Amino acid sequence: MQLLIYAGHAPSRDAVLQFTAPIVQQVATGLTLVAGGGSSNTALLEDAIKQLSVPESLPVTLRALSGNAQEAIRSAVQERAYDLVSFGRLRPPIRRWLPGQRSKTLTQRLEPSVLRVQGMVRPLCRILLASGGDAHTFADVALTARVAQPLGATVTLLHVLLPDALFVEGRARRQRTVEEYLADGSPEAGVMQRAVAQLKAEGVPTQLIGRAGPVLDEIMAELEHGDYDLLVIGAHQVASALDRILLEDITGDLLERSPRPVLVVKGDEGA
Repeated sequence: MQLLIYAGHAPSRDAVLQFTAPIVQQVATGLTLVAGGGSSNTALLEDAIKQLSVPESLPVTLRALSGNAQEAIRSAVQERAYDLVSFGRLRPPIRRWLPGQRSKTLTQRLEPSVLRVQGMVRPLCRILLASGGDAHTFADVALTARVAQPLGATVTLLHVLLPDALFVEGRARRQRTVEEYLADGSPEAGVMQRAVAQLKAEGVPTQLIGRAGPVLDEIMAELEHGDYDLLVIGAHQVASALDRILLEDITGDLLERSPRPVLVVKGDEGA
Protein backbone atom coordinates (compact mmCIF):
# COMPACT_ATOMS: atom_id res chain seq x y z
CA MET A 1 0.00 0.00 0.00
CA GLN A 2 1.39 3.37 -1.06
CA LEU A 3 0.58 5.72 1.83
CA LEU A 4 0.78 9.51 2.07
CA ILE A 5 0.57 11.19 5.48
CA TYR A 6 0.41 14.92 6.10
CA ALA A 7 2.90 15.47 8.93
CA GLY A 8 3.26 19.25 8.80
CA HIS A 9 1.90 21.83 11.21
CA ALA A 10 -1.75 21.02 12.02
CA PRO A 11 -3.91 20.82 15.17
CA SER A 12 -4.32 17.07 14.68
CA ARG A 13 -0.70 16.22 13.83
CA ASP A 14 0.02 14.10 16.91
CA ALA A 15 -3.28 12.22 16.61
CA VAL A 16 -2.62 11.46 12.93
CA LEU A 17 0.83 10.06 13.66
CA GLN A 18 -0.47 8.03 16.60
CA PHE A 19 -3.34 6.48 14.64
CA THR A 20 -1.42 5.76 11.43
CA ALA A 21 1.73 4.35 13.07
CA PRO A 22 0.48 0.71 13.04
CA ILE A 23 -0.58 1.10 9.39
CA VAL A 24 2.89 2.41 8.52
CA GLN A 25 4.58 -0.42 10.40
CA GLN A 26 2.41 -3.33 9.24
CA VAL A 27 0.53 -2.37 6.08
CA ALA A 28 2.41 0.24 4.02
CA THR A 29 4.81 -0.77 1.24
CA GLY A 30 5.82 2.83 0.56
CA LEU A 31 5.46 6.03 2.61
CA THR A 32 5.45 9.70 1.66
CA LEU A 33 5.46 12.31 4.42
CA VAL A 34 4.26 15.76 3.38
CA ALA A 35 4.41 19.20 4.98
CA GLY A 36 3.43 22.63 3.73
CA GLY A 37 5.37 25.82 4.26
CA GLY A 38 8.45 24.88 2.25
CA SER A 39 11.81 23.34 3.07
CA SER A 40 11.99 25.02 6.48
CA ASN A 41 9.55 22.35 7.71
CA THR A 42 11.68 19.36 6.69
CA ALA A 43 12.52 18.86 10.37
CA LEU A 44 8.85 18.11 11.05
CA LEU A 45 9.00 15.24 8.57
CA GLU A 46 12.18 13.87 10.09
CA ASP A 47 10.52 14.01 13.50
CA ALA A 48 7.49 12.16 12.08
CA ILE A 49 9.73 9.27 11.00
CA LYS A 50 10.74 8.84 14.64
CA GLN A 51 7.19 9.14 15.99
CA LEU A 52 5.89 6.61 13.47
CA SER A 53 8.74 4.15 14.21
CA VAL A 54 9.11 3.62 10.47
CA PRO A 55 10.69 0.23 9.65
CA GLU A 56 14.14 0.55 8.09
CA SER A 57 13.03 -1.57 5.14
CA LEU A 58 10.15 0.77 4.21
CA PRO A 59 10.91 3.24 1.38
CA VAL A 60 10.24 6.78 2.64
CA THR A 61 9.95 10.05 0.69
CA LEU A 62 9.96 13.43 2.42
CA ARG A 63 8.16 16.29 0.64
CA ALA A 64 8.26 19.74 2.29
CA LEU A 65 6.28 21.68 -0.30
CA SER A 66 5.38 25.33 -0.66
CA GLY A 67 1.90 26.57 0.18
CA ASN A 68 -0.46 25.70 2.99
CA ALA A 69 -1.43 22.20 4.11
CA GLN A 70 -4.22 21.76 1.58
CA GLU A 71 -2.06 22.97 -1.31
CA ALA A 72 0.82 20.72 -0.26
CA ILE A 73 -1.42 17.64 -0.10
CA ARG A 74 -2.97 18.36 -3.49
CA SER A 75 0.46 18.90 -5.06
CA ALA A 76 1.85 15.67 -3.63
CA VAL A 77 -1.16 13.66 -4.82
CA GLN A 78 -0.68 15.01 -8.34
CA GLU A 79 2.95 13.83 -8.41
CA ARG A 80 2.19 10.12 -8.11
CA ALA A 81 -0.55 7.59 -7.35
CA TYR A 82 -1.40 6.68 -3.76
CA ASP A 83 -3.66 4.01 -2.32
CA LEU A 84 -4.38 6.03 0.80
CA VAL A 85 -3.91 9.63 1.94
CA SER A 86 -4.16 10.46 5.64
CA PHE A 87 -4.55 13.74 7.47
CA GLY A 88 -6.66 15.25 10.24
CA ARG A 89 -8.14 18.66 10.85
CA LEU A 90 -5.84 21.13 9.14
CA ARG A 91 -7.05 24.38 10.70
CA PRO A 92 -7.57 25.39 14.34
CA PRO A 93 -11.26 25.42 15.36
CA ILE A 94 -11.28 29.21 15.67
CA ARG A 95 -10.21 29.55 12.00
CA ARG A 96 -12.47 26.92 10.45
CA TRP A 97 -15.10 29.54 9.54
CA LEU A 98 -12.62 31.59 7.52
CA PRO A 99 -12.50 31.33 3.69
CA GLY A 100 -10.41 28.47 2.34
CA GLN A 101 -10.69 24.76 1.77
CA ARG A 102 -11.41 22.68 4.86
CA SER A 103 -10.12 19.17 5.45
CA LYS A 104 -13.67 17.82 4.99
CA THR A 105 -13.87 19.31 1.50
CA LEU A 106 -10.37 18.10 0.68
CA THR A 107 -11.37 14.60 1.80
CA GLN A 108 -14.28 14.61 -0.63
CA ARG A 109 -12.38 16.12 -3.56
CA LEU A 110 -9.14 14.09 -3.58
CA GLU A 111 -9.05 11.16 -6.00
CA PRO A 112 -7.35 8.59 -3.73
CA SER A 113 -9.03 7.06 -0.71
CA VAL A 114 -8.66 9.22 2.40
CA LEU A 115 -8.22 8.37 6.07
CA ARG A 116 -9.34 11.44 8.02
CA VAL A 117 -8.18 11.19 11.62
CA GLN A 118 -10.63 12.86 13.99
CA GLY A 119 -12.38 12.36 17.30
CA MET A 120 -11.22 9.68 19.72
CA VAL A 121 -7.99 8.01 18.61
CA ARG A 122 -7.04 4.61 20.01
CA PRO A 123 -5.61 1.29 18.72
CA LEU A 124 -7.46 0.05 15.65
CA CYS A 125 -9.28 -3.11 16.76
CA ARG A 126 -12.93 -2.70 15.67
CA ILE A 127 -14.00 -1.38 12.26
CA LEU A 128 -17.51 -0.44 11.16
CA LEU A 129 -17.96 -0.68 7.37
CA ALA A 130 -21.22 0.95 6.24
CA SER A 131 -22.41 -0.21 2.82
CA GLY A 132 -25.35 0.56 0.58
CA GLY A 133 -25.34 -2.98 -0.77
CA ASP A 134 -24.28 -2.08 -4.33
CA ALA A 135 -21.32 -3.29 -6.40
CA HIS A 136 -19.03 -0.62 -4.92
CA THR A 137 -19.17 -2.56 -1.66
CA PHE A 138 -16.46 -4.89 -2.92
CA ALA A 139 -13.99 -2.02 -3.40
CA ASP A 140 -14.76 -0.86 0.15
CA VAL A 141 -14.22 -4.40 1.42
CA ALA A 142 -10.93 -4.80 -0.44
CA LEU A 143 -9.33 -1.71 1.10
CA THR A 144 -10.77 -2.48 4.53
CA ALA A 145 -9.27 -5.97 4.41
CA ARG A 146 -5.84 -4.58 3.47
CA VAL A 147 -5.89 -2.52 6.65
CA ALA A 148 -7.72 -4.88 9.01
CA GLN A 149 -5.99 -8.19 8.34
CA PRO A 150 -2.39 -7.21 9.23
CA LEU A 151 -3.61 -5.36 12.33
CA GLY A 152 -5.82 -8.20 13.54
CA ALA A 153 -8.89 -5.96 13.53
CA THR A 154 -12.47 -7.21 13.29
CA VAL A 155 -15.08 -5.80 10.90
CA THR A 156 -18.79 -5.24 11.31
CA LEU A 157 -20.51 -4.83 7.94
CA LEU A 158 -23.56 -2.58 8.29
CA HIS A 159 -26.41 -2.20 5.81
CA VAL A 160 -29.04 0.46 6.49
CA LEU A 161 -32.36 0.09 4.70
CA LEU A 162 -35.53 2.11 4.59
CA PRO A 163 -38.34 0.72 6.78
CA ASP A 164 -40.57 0.19 3.71
CA ALA A 165 -38.07 -2.38 2.39
CA LEU A 166 -39.05 -4.72 5.22
CA PHE A 167 -42.64 -5.11 4.03
CA VAL A 168 -43.59 -8.05 1.82
CA GLU A 169 -46.60 -7.50 -0.41
CA GLY A 170 -49.13 -10.28 -0.87
CA ARG A 171 -52.52 -11.38 0.33
CA ALA A 172 -51.51 -10.23 3.77
CA ARG A 173 -48.91 -7.49 3.93
CA ARG A 174 -46.17 -8.74 6.24
CA GLN A 175 -43.22 -7.00 7.84
CA ARG A 176 -39.95 -8.91 7.92
CA THR A 177 -37.21 -8.45 10.44
CA VAL A 178 -33.93 -6.90 9.34
CA GLU A 179 -32.28 -10.29 9.83
CA GLU A 180 -34.81 -11.92 7.49
CA TYR A 181 -34.15 -9.25 4.88
CA LEU A 182 -30.38 -9.81 4.99
CA ALA A 183 -30.90 -13.56 4.60
CA ASP A 184 -33.25 -13.36 1.61
CA GLY A 185 -32.43 -13.39 -2.10
CA SER A 186 -32.56 -9.65 -2.81
CA PRO A 187 -29.65 -8.17 -4.79
CA GLU A 188 -28.53 -6.03 -1.83
CA ALA A 189 -28.61 -8.99 0.56
CA GLY A 190 -26.61 -11.05 -1.92
CA VAL A 191 -23.94 -8.34 -2.16
CA MET A 192 -23.66 -8.11 1.61
CA GLN A 193 -23.37 -11.88 2.00
CA ARG A 194 -20.62 -12.05 -0.64
CA ALA A 195 -18.84 -9.13 1.02
CA VAL A 196 -18.78 -11.00 4.33
CA ALA A 197 -17.38 -14.06 2.56
CA GLN A 198 -14.71 -11.89 0.89
CA LEU A 199 -13.57 -10.45 4.22
CA LYS A 200 -13.50 -13.84 5.90
CA ALA A 201 -11.52 -15.28 2.99
CA GLU A 202 -8.93 -12.56 3.67
CA GLY A 203 -8.69 -13.73 7.27
CA VAL A 204 -10.73 -10.88 8.77
CA PRO A 205 -13.31 -11.83 11.44
CA THR A 206 -16.57 -10.30 10.19
CA GLN A 207 -20.21 -10.02 11.20
CA LEU A 208 -23.14 -8.68 9.16
CA ILE A 209 -25.80 -6.52 10.77
CA GLY A 210 -28.66 -4.39 9.50
CA ARG A 211 -30.62 -1.40 10.69
CA ALA A 212 -33.79 0.22 9.40
CA GLY A 213 -34.25 3.98 9.39
CA PRO A 214 -32.57 7.19 8.15
CA VAL A 215 -29.11 6.28 6.84
CA LEU A 216 -27.12 8.94 8.66
CA ASP A 217 -28.87 8.45 12.00
CA GLU A 218 -28.55 4.66 11.91
CA ILE A 219 -24.85 4.73 11.03
CA MET A 220 -24.18 7.15 13.88
CA ALA A 221 -26.25 5.04 16.29
CA GLU A 222 -24.33 1.86 15.43
CA LEU A 223 -20.99 3.68 15.60
CA GLU A 224 -21.75 4.68 19.18
CA HIS A 225 -23.44 1.43 20.18
CA GLY A 226 -20.64 -0.80 18.90
CA ASP A 227 -17.80 1.31 20.32
CA TYR A 228 -15.81 1.13 17.07
CA ASP A 229 -12.37 2.59 16.38
CA LEU A 230 -12.85 3.41 12.68
CA LEU A 231 -15.77 4.11 10.33
CA VAL A 232 -15.38 3.07 6.67
CA ILE A 233 -17.68 4.54 4.02
CA GLY A 234 -17.62 4.55 0.23
CA ALA A 235 -17.64 7.71 -1.88
CA HIS A 236 -17.41 6.34 -5.40
CA GLN A 237 -18.05 8.17 -8.65
CA VAL A 238 -21.62 7.84 -9.85
CA ALA A 239 -23.21 8.74 -13.16
CA SER A 240 -26.21 10.73 -11.91
CA ALA A 241 -25.64 14.33 -10.80
CA LEU A 242 -28.43 13.96 -8.22
CA ASP A 243 -26.90 10.76 -6.82
CA ARG A 244 -23.53 12.51 -6.64
CA ILE A 245 -25.00 15.40 -4.64
CA LEU A 246 -26.78 13.03 -2.24
CA LEU A 247 -23.64 10.93 -1.79
CA GLU A 248 -21.53 14.02 -1.06
CA ASP A 249 -24.12 15.22 1.46
CA ILE A 250 -24.07 11.92 3.38
CA THR A 251 -20.26 11.72 3.27
CA GLY A 252 -19.94 15.32 4.42
CA ASP A 253 -22.42 14.83 7.27
CA LEU A 254 -20.60 11.71 8.48
CA LEU A 255 -17.26 13.53 8.37
CA GLU A 256 -18.78 16.32 10.44
CA ARG A 257 -20.50 14.11 13.00
CA SER A 258 -18.34 11.02 13.40
CA PRO A 259 -16.63 10.79 16.81
CA ARG A 260 -14.09 8.38 15.30
CA PRO A 261 -11.61 8.47 12.40
CA VAL A 262 -13.24 7.97 8.99
CA LEU A 263 -11.86 6.05 6.01
CA VAL A 264 -13.47 7.26 2.78
CA VAL A 265 -12.95 4.72 -0.01
CA LYS A 266 -12.83 6.14 -3.52
CA GLY A 267 -13.06 4.50 -6.93
CA ASP A 268 -14.68 4.70 -10.34
CA GLU A 269 -18.18 3.47 -11.00
CA GLY A 270 -18.17 -0.20 -11.80
CA ALA A 271 -14.71 -0.72 -10.30
